[in-house]
Amino acid sequence: MRVSIYSKTAFSLFLLLTLFSCGKRIDPWQEKRVETLLDEAERLTSQSRYDEAVSLAFEALKIADSGDSGDKSAQALSHLTLSKLFLQTSRDSLSFEHAGQAEDIAVQERDDSLLAAALLLKGKVCSYSNFSAEQNRDDEGIEYLENALALAEPRGWDGIAAESCYFLCELYINKNRWNDVLDRQIYRKAGEWLEKAEEIDGGRTSARSLSSRMRYLRQGDKTDEAINFCTRIIGETPETDYLKLYQIYDHLTILYLRKGNTKLATEAHQNYSYFIQLYMRQKGDDILQNLQTEYQTELKDRQIKTRTGLVFLFGVLFILALVAIVQFIRLNRQISQKNKSIQSIARSREMLFAVIAKDLYDPALAGIKDSNTLDFIRKWPTMSEDEIRQRCASLSEGDAPMDPVVVNYISELMISRKKSLGTRGLSSRELEIISLSKEGLSDKQIADKLCLSTRTVSNHKYRIYSKLEVSGNTEMLAKAEELGL
Repeated sequence: MRVSIYSKTAFSLFLLLTLFSCGKRIDPWQEKRVETLLDEAERLTSQSRYDEAVSLAFEALKIADSGDSGDKSAQALSHLTLSKLFLQTSRDSLSFEHAGQAEDIAVQERDDSLLAAALLLKGKVCSYSNFSAEQNRDDEGIEYLENALALAEPRGWDGIAAESCYFLCELYINKNRWNDVLDRQIYRKAGEWLEKAEEIDGGRTSARSLSSRMRYLRQGDKTDEAINFCTRIIGETPETDYLKLYQIYDHLTILYLRKGNTKLATEAHQNYSYFIQLYMRQKGDDILQNLQTEYQTELKDRQIKTRTGLVFLFGVLFILALVAIVQFIRLNRQISQKNKSIQSIARSREMLFAVIAKDLYDPALAGIKDSNTLDFIRKWPTMSEDEIRQRCASLSEGDAPMDPVVVNYISELMISRKKSLGTRGLSSRELEIISLSKEGLSDKQIADKLCLSTRTVSNHKYRIYSKLEVSGNTEMLAKAEELGL
């Protein structure tokens, strides 16, 4: 049993309606597009191209917001990316706002991983917003980070857990920042969070752990311990890690100055200057390499697009050539058939008048050249029945009188067609305009010939279209041909 195309279409529509009625629209392509944009934003961030990264993150958010209800997870990830970018560019209020929006979505969707990431970002913003003793947000930040840690630690999300601990250490250091006398209980709490962060981090000395430990040691006046720590890290750090080395020597410069050892402070500062130059050169080389890679990728994409465009163009030209050949063959066949028809029509006078009766709408196809006959055929729709009979009778006069039966047949046929036209409500002027249009005259030429305005001719044509139930000049001529006008 064959399934009709209508049944297949109805089944497809049913499936689409079912998907749409299930609530949130699932679009895998949309999710992939958002993921790609956010990955590209991260890459641009690593190159310090923050404005471009922000634009891509907003584009990802716009795509995630589209559709009936949007993709909530993609929306939250876009907000988190924007929050990180604004935090890196010191736009704390915007960073906190987007982190809050990500938190709201995570709560609605009951997604603990997104919620932990959002709380971590809010805690970071609070740690960076410590500009004065009156405006600090240390306690607020501690609450956010402890909640983030409570979500991350039991689930083994070490990255979020370690970073939460590092920033808890930073916030407790900040709480002592405005005290004239160091609060040892707060200072001890900062150390505990630092130890826990490094423990979760597997003993790895990251840029964050280095920064937090140096702040912690310097705040507690543990200068010698800080110098020993820096010396140990220098020995463990690869020579090509210029970023960490210049940071350590920067700390050492400050530490030696605090001890009053200007010689070692000068040496540390020289090393700091040396490694920061190497780091900047390395950063520049990385950026140059990335630009070169982007250029080569774009060049390949352009080449592929150019080739695809050429293939498409040649394909279109080939199809057009085939269509032209087919149309030429059809037209040639039609002309050949018409020529054969005209040749057969011209075999006898009696057959000629029969053709005149059948092809009143286009006497030129019958090979008629006599001006009187042509004039008669063009004007017959506007003549009275007596005039038609009189003119038909005159056709049989002359050297070759026509059989009265043929004359009567032509007369009755013309009168019958005139009556059928009358039932359509066509006036004599409208029939005249149709006749002139068949000669290929434009509206202006018809107006000049009939001493009318172009607008009047257009109005007549509009009424003709309505009566013949057509929509344009081409369809009017085709309908006139069908009716024998």
